[in-house]
Amino acid sequence: MTSPPAAVSWGPNRIDVFVRGTDQSLYHKWWDGNRWSDWENLGGTLTSAPTVSSRRSNQLDVFVRGTNNRLYKRTWNGTRWQDWEDLGGNLTSHPASISWGPNRIDVFARGQNQDLIHKWWDGNRWSDWESLGGTLVGAPAASSRRPNQIDVFVRGSNNRLYKKTWNGSRWEEWQDLGGNLTSHPAAVSWDENRIDVFARGQGNNLYHIYWQS
Repeated sequence: MTSPPAAVSWGPNRIDVFVRGTDQSLYHKWWDGNRWSDWENLGGTLTSAPTVSSRRSNQLDVFVRGTNNRLYKRTWNGTRWQDWEDLGGNLTSHPASISWGPNRIDVFARGQNQDLIHKWWDGNRWSDWESLGGTLVGAPAASSRRPNQIDVFVRGSNNRLYKKTWNGSRWEEWQDLGGNLTSHPAAVSWDENRIDVFARGQGNNLYHIYWQS
């Protein structure tokens, strides 16, 4: 591996993991409930870690930054891997992706002005890129705790954790959650009233913060 891994589960007892290999290609390994598969090479030329989301059972969308700093997507449609699709943009970090419902995907990355940029699939077409502001050090992370809700986490220029939330109708202001991060964050939600965020902190330890209502 030459990047951090990305993982997603599209159903009970299923895990799919993706990494960039030593040849800069995308590699994939999965757990089917009984055993781990061998690694498979999915091609491409990656300049970042991959990210993956699942919008329905047996569906995977993998996103990477290419050699031209544009966003590329490769989809498993339940039967086969489709060809790479160029989604444009000018990324300066690896992307983060999340799906909050069937046929919805949201993708985030750091843009050329160190801001948070966002692009989404609404079931029919891809939006243009939009800037959500901020000053990011490294890649963002995203989680969703209910339909039409997104929480995006970033490491700010002061190494503190910041959150920006889509509440279903608008983007809320940035919220400072503190900390002293030495890596980009990772985020997940396992219930509509729970978010867990992880990052590397001082001393190279794993740090954890969570929200629960």
